[in-house]
Amino acid sequence: MSWSFETLGNAIVQVSESGEPMLVTDPWLLGSAYFGSWELERPLTEAQLANARRSRFVWFSHGHPDHFHMGSIETIPRNVQMLLPDHYDDELNRTLTEAGFTPRVLPSKTWVTLSPGLRVMSVSNENMDAILAIDAGGTLLLNKNDSPFCGEDRFFRRLVSQFQRSYLFALCAFDADMINTYDGAMRSLLGPAEEAKPGTVWSAARIAQYLGVQNFCCSSSQHVYARPDSAWANDFRITWPDMQRYWTADDIRLIPPFSQVELPGGRLVRTDCDDVAPPESRIRPDAADNWAERLTAEEWVKVERFARQFETLRDWQDFIGFNVGGEARRFFLRAEAERKPQAKQVGVVFHVPRAPLLETVEYGYFDDLLIGNFMKTQLFNMKLYPIFTPRVAKLGGNAKVFTAADLRRFQAHYFRASPLAFLRYRAQLAFRYHIEPRIRGWSQAIGLFPLLKYLKRRVLGAPRTS
Repeated sequence: MSWSFETLGNAIVQVSESGEPMLVTDPWLLGSAYFGSWELERPLTEAQLANARRSRFVWFSHGHPDHFHMGSIETIPRNVQMLLPDHYDDELNRTLTEAGFTPRVLPSKTWVTLSPGLRVMSVSNENMDAILAIDAGGTLLLNKNDSPFCGEDRFFRRLVSQFQRSYLFALCAFDADMINTYDGAMRSLLGPAEEAKPGTVWSAARIAQYLGVQNFCCSSSQHVYARPDSAWANDFRITWPDMQRYWTADDIRLIPPFSQVELPGGRLVRTDCDDVAPPESRIRPDAADNWAERLTAEEWVKVERFARQFETLRDWQDFIGFNVGGEARRFFLRAEAERKPQAKQVGVVFHVPRAPLLETVEYGYFDDLLIGNFMKTQLFNMKLYPIFTPRVAKLGGNAKVFTAADLRRFQAHYFRASPLAFLRYRAQLAFRYHIEPRIRGWSQAIGLFPLLKYLKRRVLGAPRTS
């Protein structure tokens, strides 16, 4: 038997045995995502669509619509075996069951044989995401997609060391999150597009080197912005030429997107990375919303109820606000917060069209608004990380965690699953969001920041950004 894989765009990896499609991951096959903001960079061919739909197994990493795309799922035969991570909340399982499938939840960190020569290991995490290890005829395909390791870095490094041949499929982008941010005076907080690209590509290369893989395939990144009000973000996408220009791991082969690769030898059978239309040709005026539409009094009540349910934010920020059709309202999370001097209040105001906001309020997935990047996010004395986005978008939307008691149960669940990874992840977050910023502030105050930054980049091997 001979094995191969094909990257079809975004997070789709098609694994085949002797030309027969066996497993496909996160099949976003057609249509758009994030309220029409995202479209596939390169539409799939009829043959690729047919192979994805007749694969024996389909795996979904998490509930984002570019990974769990209902329009695509509805086109898949109901006898296909759907594979799911063991997430804290089983909404994906319920959704697929209601759609007529019989999903199979994979136990975390356990090899599961799907057919002779093909086995998989799913590792779920507290980001409500998951990483899939695929053993295809003795070659490891590590599908990280856009998931963080959540403290399991060493586990995956040991896993890679057990295979002579390995491929990493991972995000190499910084626009797959809310980047449309502003300060209290509505001045953009986003720097030039070319400023962040070298460091983003270098970070992906450094992860690949840490794991010890021999090959890297960019994943969860091949999308274009199709809404007129998000098309500006196309300039911030990292393209294949960007990857080639800034890739720093000379010992790791960089696989072009939209490629087919034979296993175990790694021969590149075909690549269609140059057969991609320019992003501006994909903009759809019909995807625009009416920004002038206002909410009714009843709709404002629903929005307020939605904002106030996130009790886990109360110790960290004062208000959540919305500006819809030029009408702005702030909802304070604690009574005493409203009495603070306005200049010291901590909060966020989202400038957003009426229709997608109401859909978000109905279904509860605020990440869909953040990732779409047509909404404008105005920050007052705060940042979205490490509290707001994880607790509202990840825990609230995907894990149904809203109260302090919910949060304790959620954290206890993941601590029991892997205590060392749980503690390691908290240490990593503390360094990134608390210790490192304080070191940066201290060094800037005494004029040593440029020198320390230069030394850090030299030690870590980061590319120069003049």
